[in-house]
Amino acid sequence: MDTRYQEFMRFCIVGAVCTALDMALFYLLRIIVPYQAALVGGYVISLVVNYMLTIRWTFRTRSTMGNAIGIVSAHLFNLFVVRMGLMHVFTSVCQLSDDVAFIPTLIISVITNFVIIKVVVNKFKK
Repeated sequence: MDTRYQEFMRFCIVGAVCTALDMALFYLLRIIVPYQAALVGGYVISLVVNYMLTIRWTFRTRSTMGNAIGIVSAHLFNLFVVRMGLMHVFTSVCQLSDDVAFIPTLIISVITNFVIIKVVVNKFKK
C-alpha cells in the first residue's frame, strides 16, 4: 500500500479521535465550568494528544522546536481567534445555546485549522 495513503489514513484517524476527545471534554467540562473554560480545556488537552500522535504515529518523525512552535501557535490562533470568536457570535449575536453553538464552531474550526496547519507545515518544509 502507498506510504502517502497510509499516512493520510493515520492523519484522518488521529483527527477523528482528537475531535471526539475535544467534543467529549467540552460537554463534560461544560457541566461544571462556563463554556469558555470548557472550550479551552477540551481543546488544549486534545491539542497535546493530537500533536504527539501526529508527530510520532502519523508522520513517524521527531518533535522539533520548529514544528512544535509552529503547530502549537497555529492551534492557539485557531482556539482563541476562530473558536472563541465564533462561539461569541453564535451565542451572543445569534442567541444559540453554547451546547448548540459548539457544533458549527467545531466544524468551521476544523476546516480553518487544516488550512492554517497546512500553511505552517509548508513553511517549515521550505
